[in-house]
Amino acid sequence: MRNLLTPMLTLLAGLLLYGSATAQTRLTGRVTDPSGEPIPNATIREKGTRHGTSANERGVFTLTVSSERAILVITAVGYDAIEEPVRGRPSVTVQLNLDTHTLSDVVVTGVGVATSKKKVAIDVASVSAQDFAKSATSDIGSALIGQIAGAQIQQTTGSPNSSVNIILRGINTINNGPGPIILVDGIKVSDINGIDPAIVDHVEVVKGAAAGMLYGSEGANGAIQIFTKRGARNSRMAVTVSSKLSLDNVLTGKRPLNAGFHHYVTDAQGYVLDATGNRLTHDAVGYWPDPVEEDYNSNPSVTNSEPFVGLPLYNHLKQAYQQASTYTNAVNILGGGDKTDYSFTASRLDQQSIFGNKYNRTNMTLNLGLQLAKGLTFRTNTQGIFGYDDLLNGNRFGLINTYPWIDFTWRDSIGNLVLKPKNENQLNSLSERQWHQHYNKSYRVLQDVGLNYKFRRFLELDYKIGVDFNITDAYDYYLNQDGTLQSDLFWGPSREGSVTDQYTLYTKVNSLATAFLRVDFDKDLKLHIPLKSTTQFAYDYWSTNERYYYAEGTSLPPFQPANINLATNKTSGDYAEARTSYGLLLNETLDYANLFGVSGGFRSDYSSEFGDAHTPFTFPRGTVYFRPSELMHSTEVTDWKLRAAYGSAGTPPTGAYDRQVTLNTATLGGGVSLTLPTTASNPELKVQRTYELEIGTDLTLAPAKGPWLSSLTLSGSYWQHKSKDVIQIAQVAPSSGYGGTDDNLVDLSSKGVDLSLDAFVANMRNFSWTLGVRFGKAATTLDKVSNGKDVITGEFISRQGQQLGTFYGQEPLHSIGQLEADGKTPYISPSQAANYTLVNGNVVNTTTYQGMVTNAADLKVMGHALPKYTASLINRFTVLKRLALSVQFDMVHGNSIYNITRQWLYRDRLSKDFDQPVTIAGKTGAFVAYYNSYYNSTSPISWFIEDGSFIRLRDVSLTYTLDPSWLGHTRFVRSLALTVGGRNLLTFTKYHGLDPENTGSDSNNNFNLGVDDFGIPNMKSYQFGLTAGF
Repeated sequence: MRNLLTPMLTLLAGLLLYGSATAQTRLTGRVTDPSGEPIPNATIREKGTRHGTSANERGVFTLTVSSERAILVITAVGYDAIEEPVRGRPSVTVQLNLDTHTLSDVVVTGVGVATSKKKVAIDVASVSAQDFAKSATSDIGSALIGQIAGAQIQQTTGSPNSSVNIILRGINTINNGPGPIILVDGIKVSDINGIDPAIVDHVEVVKGAAAGMLYGSEGANGAIQIFTKRGARNSRMAVTVSSKLSLDNVLTGKRPLNAGFHHYVTDAQGYVLDATGNRLTHDAVGYWPDPVEEDYNSNPSVTNSEPFVGLPLYNHLKQAYQQASTYTNAVNILGGGDKTDYSFTASRLDQQSIFGNKYNRTNMTLNLGLQLAKGLTFRTNTQGIFGYDDLLNGNRFGLINTYPWIDFTWRDSIGNLVLKPKNENQLNSLSERQWHQHYNKSYRVLQDVGLNYKFRRFLELDYKIGVDFNITDAYDYYLNQDGTLQSDLFWGPSREGSVTDQYTLYTKVNSLATAFLRVDFDKDLKLHIPLKSTTQFAYDYWSTNERYYYAEGTSLPPFQPANINLATNKTSGDYAEARTSYGLLLNETLDYANLFGVSGGFRSDYSSEFGDAHTPFTFPRGTVYFRPSELMHSTEVTDWKLRAAYGSAGTPPTGAYDRQVTLNTATLGGGVSLTLPTTASNPELKVQRTYELEIGTDLTLAPAKGPWLSSLTLSGSYWQHKSKDVIQIAQVAPSSGYGGTDDNLVDLSSKGVDLSLDAFVANMRNFSWTLGVRFGKAATTLDKVSNGKDVITGEFISRQGQQLGTFYGQEPLHSIGQLEADGKTPYISPSQAANYTLVNGNVVNTTTYQGMVTNAADLKVMGHALPKYTASLINRFTVLKRLALSVQFDMVHGNSIYNITRQWLYRDRLSKDFDQPVTIAGKTGAFVAYYNSYYNSTSPISWFIEDGSFIRLRDVSLTYTLDPSWLGHTRFVRSLALTVGGRNLLTFTKYHGLDPENTGSDSNNNFNLGVDDFGIPNMKSYQFGLTAGF
C-alpha cells in the first residue's frame, strides 16, 4: 500500500506545481507619452498584489503577473495614472496622458499635510530638482534664482560657499535679514547653505505671513522646504553617477573702472615726476612715491588727457583675480523592497576661489523608509556635511584704487611680495597669502526621524524630531614679519605675528507632533453630503544652543611652526547663548467635493526671546477657495480656482537676551569687572508681527487639441501686508548708562503682485518646447518710525512715509535759480548768475569749473535700492528626442545702485569718468576740477547713483542623451548623458561697476541695500558634465 501511495503523492504534487506554473504569466511592455516618447522610471504594478516593477530608460518593463486576467496599474510623475487589463497578451504598450491639471499635484508647505493643489487656498510654488539650472553646481539657493515668481533671490558675491540673499514679498524687519525659515522634510534647520543639491527631489516655497502662520513666530518672511529624494518600494536598485567641471572667471563689467590718461606733472619727454622733480620709479623695497598733480584748483583748465610715457602699465583686475575651477562629483543609489525604500547619496565639491584658495565639501546622505506594520511607517534621514576652506580676505579694492604703473606681483631682494606699494595706509592684498595661514573646518549633521501611524479610519498621528548639529573649528596664523624690508605695515594684529584658535558648537533641535482627524461626511457618516473635514493639531518645540571659545597669542618667534604656548601675550574667552520656543497649532479645513473649501485656525507661541516668557503670542489665519471649472465642464478650461487667504505670522528679535538684563565682563587689573552693554534690555519686548492678505487665481487652459499649445497654466496673486511692532533701537537718557534700548516702534507696509505662466508650447514626436515666465513686483513703505525721526545707518537715511531702500543725499543743482530747502533762499545770488552755466543738466561755475551741489540739510530722493519688478524667462527645448536645450534669462528692473567704489576712485582722481570730455563756457576737455568737485567723503551724493537694472543670461545648457542601443546589449548601463553649458554668460546693463548683482552684501542691514562697496563679483562659468545611470 505504501509503495502505491508514494507515486500517487508525487504525481499529485507535480500536477499542482504545473498548475501553479501555468497560472503565472510573464509580460513585457512599454510605457510612452502621447507623442510616443518613452517614460523612464514609470511604476507598473499588478492590482491587488505586491507584484511590481519600473520601466527602464526606454520605457520598457518586464513583469510576472498572477494570471492572464490581471490588471496593471501604471503611474508616473506628471502623468495621469491608468489601469490596463492584460487579457492574456504577452506584451502591451501603454500611453499615459499628461496631468494638465497642475505641474505639481500635491503640496505640503504652508498647509501642513499633503494636499492637492486643486484644494490649496494659498500660493505655494513648487520647483522640481529636474528644473534646477544645470549651471547651479554648488548650492540650492543658486538653483532657485529666477524659478519662483515674487522671490528676489540674489547672488551678491562670487566667493565660494557664500549664501544668497532671499527676500520673499517685501521686507518685514529693519535690524536683521529678511530671510525665510528653512525646512528639510518638515524639520526646521539653521541654514540652506551646505545642503547637497544632489539629494533634492523638489522644493516648495510659501512667500508670506498668510501661509507662514503654520510656522508662528518665525513664519512672517515665508518658508522654503526641501524635500529629499526617496527610493520606491518594490523597485530595483538604480544607480546614478554624475560629474561636472566648471571653469569660473570673475565678471568685470562693460567699462574699465580706471582712467586711461593722467593729469600729472611731466618732464619734456612726458615722463611723470615725483615731488623731488625726478622721474617716477620705485625704491629698493617696492615703494612708489606719489606723482605731482597739476594744480587744477588754481588752473581749472587742467585736463586728464596726458598719455602714460615710460611707465609699465598693469591690468590690476587680472592681477587681482585668476581663473578658478570647480569639480562636482555625485553618486545616488535608490530602490526598495517589499516594505522598505532607500536612497543613498554621496557627493564631493572642490571649488577653487579666484584668489588662489579653495573650498571643498563632502556630503553623505541616507534616507531610509520602513513599514513596521499595517499603517505604521518609520523614516530616518541622515545628512553628513563636512567642509574645509583656506579662504582669506577677498578685498581687492587696494589693487583698483591705485596707480596703474604699480606691479603688485613685484618681489624684493629676499623674495617677498611688496607689502606697501605706495604712500597710503593700505596693504598689497596679494601679499596676504605669504604671511597669513587660515583654515576653517566644519562638521554638520542633520538628523531627522519620523514615525507615522494611520488608523483604519479618521485618525492619523505623525511625529518628527530633528537635530541640526554643527561644529566649526577655525585656525588663524599670522607669521612673524620682523624680517620684512618694509616696517610700517604688516598683516594681522601684531608685526610679531599671532595665532588664534576658534571653536563653535551649535545645536538646533526641532520636535513636531501632529494629529490629523479626517471625516468624510458621505463615506464615514453616510450623510450623502460630499463634505470632508480635516482637523490638524500640532505641538512644535524648537531650541538652539551655541557655545563659542577662542584662544589667541600675539608676538610669536620668527621660526615656524608657532603655537599659542610660544606667544608672549595670551588671551582667551568664550560665549554661550540658548533659546527655547514652542507653539500650539489648531487648524480646521472643510472641502465641499472639489468645488470649494474653507479653513481657519490659529497658532500660539511661547518663547524665551520675546514677551515675558509665559504669555503666548497668537497668530490667526483664514482661507477660502472656489473652483468655477467644476461647474463649467469645459474642455478648454481644464481647471480654474479662485482663492483668498488672510493670516498673521511673526519675526523674533535678533538677540537671544534682548529682553533680559545682561552684563559684559572685562579684565580689571588682576580681577574681573562688570559693565553695562551698549543697548539696554527690554522685558516687554514683543514679537514682530506681520498681517497679510493674499488674493489669487490659478487657471489651466487647453487652448488647442493638436501638438501646439496643448496646455497653459497661469497663476497670479495680489498681496498686501503690514508689519507691526518692528524692533528699533530707541534713544534713552544718557544718565541711564545705555546708548539705547530695543523697542517695538516701527511699522512697515508692503504690497505687490506675483505672476507665473507655464505652457506646453509644442509637444511633437521629434520636438517639444516648454515655456516658463516668472514676474514679481513688490514695494515696502516705512509707515512709522520712533518719534518720526529719520533712521540713520552709516551714510544713509530712511525716512518715515517713504519706501524702504530709498536713497537720500545731496545732488547737483539743476537750475541756476534753484532754491534752498526753505523754498525762499536761492543757492546762487541773482547777481552772480552770469558766472554759472548748465553742463549736462548740472549747474557749473564757469570760473572754477566746479559743479554746484545742494547743502547737507537739503537732501533729495536719489533713487531706490529695491527693484520695481523682477522677471525670468525660461525656455526648454527637446529636439530629435535626445537633444535638450535650456535657456534662462533673468531681469531686475527699476532699482538704483549707490556706487561707493566709483566714489572712492574719485578721491584720488582715478575714475574712468575723468577721461570723459565736457564743454564748459565754450571749452571742451576732461576737466579735473569739474569731476573732482562732485567728490564728497562725508555724505552720499546723487552723482554716484546709477541705474542698476540688468538682463542676464543666467543659464544655458545643452544635453545629449545617448541612444541606449549605442551602449550595446548590456543591461548594466541604462543611460548616458553629456552636458555643456554656461552661467552668467551675458549681461545687458547700463551700470558702470563690475557686477550689478554684487550689491547689498550686508544681509543683516535692510537699510544698506543696493550699495556697491567693491565686494567679490559673480562668476562667468563654462561647464561640462557627464551623467550615467546603471
